Amino acid sequence: MDAIARELNQILGDSVAQRTLSRFGKSVYFPRGIVAQSQEAGREASVANASAGVALADGHHMSLSFFADAVSSVSIDQMVSYAPTAGDPILRNLWRNEMVRKNPLLANTSLPLPVVTAGLTHALSIAGDLFVDQGDTVMVPAPCWDNYELLFHVRHGANLLPFQLFDEQLRFSLVALSDALNSVSSGKVIVLLNFPHNPTGYTPSPEEAARLCELLVQKAQSGTDVVVLIDDAYFGLFHENEVFKQSLFSLLKDAHENLLTVKCDAATKEALVWGFRIGFITWNARGMDSRMHQALEQKIMGVIRSSVSSCSRIGQSLLVEAMQQKSYRADVDAVGRKIGERYAIVKQEIERRGHVPHIRPYPFNSGYFCTLRCACNAEVLRGHLLEHHGIGTVSLGSDMIRIAYSAVDADSVPDLIDKVYRSAEKLWM
Repeated sequence: MDAIARELNQILGDSVAQRTLSRFGKSVYFPRGIVAQSQEAGREASVANASAGVALADGHHMSLSFFADAVSSVSIDQMVSYAPTAGDPILRNLWRNEMVRKNPLLANTSLPLPVVTAGLTHALSIAGDLFVDQGDTVMVPAPCWDNYELLFHVRHGANLLPFQLFDEQLRFSLVALSDALNSVSSGKVIVLLNFPHNPTGYTPSPEEAARLCELLVQKAQSGTDVVVLIDDAYFGLFHENEVFKQSLFSLLKDAHENLLTVKCDAATKEALVWGFRIGFITWNARGMDSRMHQALEQKIMGVIRSSVSSCSRIGQSLLVEAMQQKSYRADVDAVGRKIGERYAIVKQEIERRGHVPHIRPYPFNSGYFCTLRCACNAEVLRGHLLEHHGIGTVSLGSDMIRIAYSAVDADSVPDLIDKVYRSAEKLWM
């Protein structure tokens, strides 16, 4: 093991962050090589900087002339230079400030700066690299986003343990989570949570969120090391007042010394920049101090250095500019209201149909989606909608259809829902 890795592990001590590291997580480090030395030279070289593999003239990047007029709000340097491995420090501070604003329970909490990742999937992948070994148990909600299997089972050989979020009456329930936690006898368990939930679009109430966190703390109190991965892809898109409108990270950040919480979020939906591929990873556990945070950040930087090296600069520069505009929050809120209007129409259209035996909605109150449980093969319904009505949906497993109403104009939503129900009736009645 490299001496730097050993040093970082020693700094992390006997914390839950160190105990739960994978073999790769224990071995990874940010090298004090080309990138680190180039960054040092960038700060201190006063005569000439011959450290970085870039083309400069008078201290500025030589690039394509097209860029000078293509984007007027950022300079060519802000477009084509290498971003720091952990991300633009201005963006990292802006994102942490927004995180605290949206999650008042984080106020007065000593949190590390979020590290920039190449999208939320990359943030989850980094968490997998650091904390998941072959044979580890990763608990995932059912139903769930299909990428979790690739991220944790296929990439790392973890054993996925699904727990049902909803009972047979399609009501949100924590019984399955409790049973699944009690079934794990190993000294370590990874639990992945995703609210607003993909694919159903459900967010727990404050009481449900509190009870969920109690179950995780109880597992940690039993002596098990618990790593909770929070997938906050759709955070902020809450369409009902009765839901818990903060991230579960705010409840779990320092809940127990045996519980490490890793928040994976992104500008993708929160800042309406889907193709920028800008995500963030933030973490905390009770008892972690600034040196421990720095050590874990160095390991995260090592994972980034050994994969994408650094994330795209231009997206970060543009997002910094956008987040500093007075219009930023108003624009984001306006889009959220439009999606909320579409949600209300979907809810009304579904509710007025009452009980339909061949198709039933999961609870939904947030996010981009609603999901319907089908009495028969959902793929048949998906294909029928596409072939006969030109409507695209997603079938999940054998019995679920996911509808992304966020992508459908409000005046088209009633006809969409009508065709889904009529097609199901035609196929299965």
